[in-house]
Amino acid sequence: MSKQVRWKCAICDHGLLAPTKPRKNDVRRYCLPCSSKSGKLVERVAPSLEKKREQRSAVIKEQNKVKRERTATKLQPLKERKKREAQRQRIFEKEADRIWALFFPNGTTRKRPPIKLVYSRNGGVSGLWDGWTVLVRISRRSRGGATEWETLAHELCHAVVGSRHRDNEGSHGRTFYTTLKPVIEKRWGVRMDWSFINGYTDTSKSWGYKVDWAMTDQLRESGKVKFEYQPDDLGVR
Repeated sequence: MSKQVRWKCAICDHGLLAPTKPRKNDVRRYCLPCSSKSGKLVERVAPSLEKKREQRSAVIKEQNKVKRERTATKLQPLKERKKREAQRQRIFEKEADRIWALFFPNGTTRKRPPIKLVYSRNGGVSGLWDGWTVLVRISRRSRGGATEWETLAHELCHAVVGSRHRDNEGSHGRTFYTTLKPVIEKRWGVRMDWSFINGYTDTSKSWGYKVDWAMTDQLRESGKVKFEYQPDDLGVR
């Protein structure tokens, strides 16, 4: 025999015993006298089952609350990383606009190339101009500084100069660096001195990255590049 519980009418409070899950057509499920008076079926309820149902609902509600809090805590670092990535992207876009304008003091109709930030595993900083997009690779721990901004200016300079000089003087030759130098000097107000570089001459066909290293060191030592942004090394994989 199935377990019996008391079912009561909410109107007349008359009760009787019936299974915990009576069938839909079980007459004990309804209060017939009250149904006859109202013209509609009046269902009985089981107070003990209702109490258990409320307790179960409260337990489930609390479990769902704990689950939501746990999920929110777990996702918080990821949300914060996305927020900082978007913030850093805006910062690089604005800096790129400033640098791009300095390449064309008389104005230009040329559009600045898009800036794409990627993140290095080894913590290094590097860049690439692929003919359409300027890619800058930085560390998650990066806060900005001389290396990041000189790299950005360097790749934008490739977009300005293009590849037309590569055949006669290399991609990092006199034309490239004499175009980049005044922009660096105007943007941060630091005079760039290359005279100490081994093998440097005004007619050198390819000076290479040693010029970039020299400019980065001079920018860093000047203390003029104080602009920083938040890192996002938050332990998120």
